[in-house]
Amino acid sequence: MSDANPHNTPRRLFTALFPIAAASALIDAERRTWGALPRTLRPVRERMHVTLQFFNQVDAREEKAWLAALAGLRFAPFDLVLDRAEIWRAPRGSIVVLRPAGNAALDGLHAATDELARCAGLASEQRRWKPHLTALRHAEKVALAPLAKPIAWRVRRVELIWSDLQARPPRYHVLGRVGGAAA
Repeated sequence: MSDANPHNTPRRLFTALFPIAAASALIDAERRTWGALPRTLRPVRERMHVTLQFFNQVDAREEKAWLAALAGLRFAPFDLVLDRAEIWRAPRGSIVVLRPAGNAALDGLHAATDELARCAGLASEQRRWKPHLTALRHAEKVALAPLAKPIAWRVRRVELIWSDLQARPPRYHVLGRVGGAAA
């Protein structure tokens, strides 16, 4: 699609499910209700997503193979429902994540895209996949409250993203979009 890799440099790539604008607005409104927020809310609304796979260093050949493999992906659209907030502590700081309700379609999509990544020569992550949407970074002092109500959207496509950390500010570049049938 766009942002071809002419220099053949390894890039940070991931497959993701981005919420529709209305769901992003609800997520943003929800996080603004939490106490002791950091001065700047990150990630910005447009970058919030659920990651299916992440690879830190993908060379141009593997990137092309992964994009080609993803082109054949088909799945039935499904509803993704975020129903709870959690604080995760990590070496680089605490984050607030929104976790989805159990969802066989989401699990199946993850398994299918993971298999396509393996077919493209990318090794699966060793840690168990825990589906989540990062709603807030730098959340060390946040006073978290339960979600007022679940936040849902219809998943219709998967996006392959290049996370360009060299850009100022850092950017996401959409390398490809693949989706299920319209429903």
